[in-house]
Amino acid sequence: MKPWLKILLVIVALGILGMCGIASAGIYFVSQHVNTERVSSGSTLKQFDDALVQFKDQKPLLEIDTSERVHRMRDLSQAPTAAAKATNLIVMAWEPDQGRIVNLKLPLWLLTIGQREVDLGVGAERFDLQKLELDISELTRVGSILIVDVRGRSGERVLIWTE
Repeated sequence: MKPWLKILLVIVALGILGMCGIASAGIYFVSQHVNTERVSSGSTLKQFDDALVQFKDQKPLLEIDTSERVHRMRDLSQAPTAAAKATNLIVMAWEPDQGRIVNLKLPLWLLTIGQREVDLGVGAERFDLQKLELDISELTRVGSILIVDVRGRSGERVLIWTE
């Protein structure tokens, strides 16, 4: 066998191994950060209530109207700097038609790279995090904060906060 052919085969084999490694890392990441389960609506309400306890009387940072327009209720730059910085963006989404709840935990550093486009399939409608126009550095600075608590027309619900 010619030396250049051996080198080419080694490069191809290393490329395939690299792609397998990247795919494995992606599968591992998703398995550690996404949890989907079928639950009753009563159990779902309890999970949402439990998640909201930490925010007591805090109003969400953003509101989304029935036309899916985002309204900023307060400016993050005016919020005080927290003692503990936020490290994760948590998304809890309820889809009543399928009776499932999705819990997604995204490291904030992940949202600082790329296009920051995360599309959650909730019901027949799509909920796109990019539409929220969040400043990740400000979210990190202010620590734990309730970002969105939205209810869909068909009973869907999405709760987003940082921790």
